[in-house]
Amino acid sequence: MSKKVFVVTGSNKGIGYGIVRGLAEKVADSVIYLTARNTTLGDQALKKVHEELGAKKKSEILFHQLDITDEVSCQKLASHLKEKHGAIDVLINNAAIAFDEDEVECSEQQVELTFSTNYYGPKTVSRYLVPLIKSGGRLINICSSLGMMKNKYSIDRIEKFKGTYTEADVDGFVEDYKRACKEGNRTESGFPKTYYPAYQVSKAAEIAYTLLQSAELKHRSIIVNACCPGYVATDLNNHKGQKTIEEGADNPIYLTTDQNIPNGKFVIENRKVIEWP
Repeated sequence: MSKKVFVVTGSNKGIGYGIVRGLAEKVADSVIYLTARNTTLGDQALKKVHEELGAKKKSEILFHQLDITDEVSCQKLASHLKEKHGAIDVLINNAAIAFDEDEVECSEQQVELTFSTNYYGPKTVSRYLVPLIKSGGRLINICSSLGMMKNKYSIDRIEKFKGTYTEADVDGFVEDYKRACKEGNRTESGFPKTYYPAYQVSKAAEIAYTLLQSAELKHRSIIVNACCPGYVATDLNNHKGQKTIEEGADNPIYLTTDQNIPNGKFVIENRKVIEWP
């Protein structure tokens, strides 16, 4: 019987690292890919997780370079996985970035980087790796409860996602926000303007896209969920979060390994399913 293969993006530190470490402790006789944009940091993380786990490690952990904003990098990982394993069992899209651009004028560079990493990045990774997921496999997109839309967006923005929508609609939502930033009219355009606003919009878009993926992959019996790990102390929030890396990894690991999990849902901390948007 071939070993199960798990791929975790952005996993040289933070929640992604916690997921890799937690899976290696829980899942036996499998292969877990720790990935990072920077090869040196990835190699250091690989060495660290082996040292920390020691005899507790039940599965093989390997490193492969992956920059989710670089299509060639995504292609290379997909080619490697196909050549070495033929297929994968689980993809966890974890890599993310955030800027607290509360000022009236948001930085165009920060906004572009936020969406290329948090929304278009997971889409690119999925385009190359989802075809490799076995029937009955799983796809988990690490999102955030900040992606909830109630009381933060205009009614028409919220209503758009209550009914039937398309990937083009989600792309349009993202591009509308980027345009509103350039024009300086985020509030008038129905978007939030304070507390990591670009991050909020990127995660709302990622949740919306996840729910589309669930419907599209149903015929292959692939279980797809979006999840929030909670407010975890990581570099992303300057370590302001109250939860530990291990606590943050609990929800993604549950959705990866448990037999009785939901499908096509947004699962927040404490494994609670909530309706989006």
